[in-house]
Amino acid sequence: MAKRCIALYSGGLDSILAIRMMQEQSFEVIPLYFCTPFFGYDVLVNTKAHKEFHERAYGIRMHPVDFTDDIIDVVRDPRHGFGKHLNPCIDCKIRMLRKAGSMMEQLDASFVVTGEVLGQRPMSQRRDAMNLIERESGLKDMLLRPLCARHLPPTYPERTGLVDRERLGDMAGRGRKAQMELAAKYGITPETMPTPAGGCLLADEQISRKVGLTFERFRPGVPSRADILLDILGRKFMLDENTVLIVSRNEEENRMLSSMVFQGNIFLRIADVPGPLCVMRGDASEKNLRTAAAVCLRYSKGRGMDGRMAIYGPDPSALTGTVEASAVSEEYCRRFQIDLNK
Repeated sequence: MAKRCIALYSGGLDSILAIRMMQEQSFEVIPLYFCTPFFGYDVLVNTKAHKEFHERAYGIRMHPVDFTDDIIDVVRDPRHGFGKHLNPCIDCKIRMLRKAGSMMEQLDASFVVTGEVLGQRPMSQRRDAMNLIERESGLKDMLLRPLCARHLPPTYPERTGLVDRERLGDMAGRGRKAQMELAAKYGITPETMPTPAGGCLLADEQISRKVGLTFERFRPGVPSRADILLDILGRKFMLDENTVLIVSRNEEENRMLSSMVFQGNIFLRIADVPGPLCVMRGDASEKNLRTAAAVCLRYSKGRGMDGRMAIYGPDPSALTGTVEASAVSEEYCRRFQIDLNK
């Protein structure tokens, strides 16, 4: 068997430690970083910068994997259900591992590694859930969890001596002391410690509600990635039953929205006034364009000013259309908004 393995890499401490453990046993590790609109999306947008950072900070040369189509399929009908909101944690992990397993032959890898810790997460890291994930991933005992391996039955790489089981971990539960000690051993200081990730946006109450409504709107089909991406940021308005308007809330969201150039998206902003970038998707009727312009004006520095014009087009750099933006009240905007606490 090759001294090469695949790792599911999230950028978090546990997956870093799992990779370091395998490198310590002279394995070449191929870290797969799965990206979707709900986690890791910025890696898809700024791939080069993220790859450089992870290699510089942790010595890890990550390989981003676009997992968007997979997660849309999983959310549509998760066999093992959802967590508290719309997070299909077990089915998502199974699908990731299947994808990693399908790449083993191509990458000449002998097994797959994760940073899971027995008992750390209530849904996907219970012993029964971990056994289920291993079984349904198709990896059988080619799935190694180095941080908690000594609490689990020996895997094939351990039984054959390819991996030294005695050098693997026995972590369990929600405490972090053992991880902190191992991080110190590997030279990961408080200054270089990865900050806890925001987690999966499908576990967020507001975003999961928006995503759920989008899925319902497209049934019995499924939404496209362009439709789903509009659920992860900004204020969301439904101008009619098929037309969405997203209004950014800050410069970072302006930047993210500007990258979402898909067929059917119309970008819009108020001319000559600082304010949000907006995206409309659906029926680009004159009525909807005027409503979108009015809402956009309401959230700009031109709020309350009549006679302003909005410019729009299929790309943020090609806003050649114009439409009048009428001054409207907050109450008017709330008639269309579906995330009223934003």
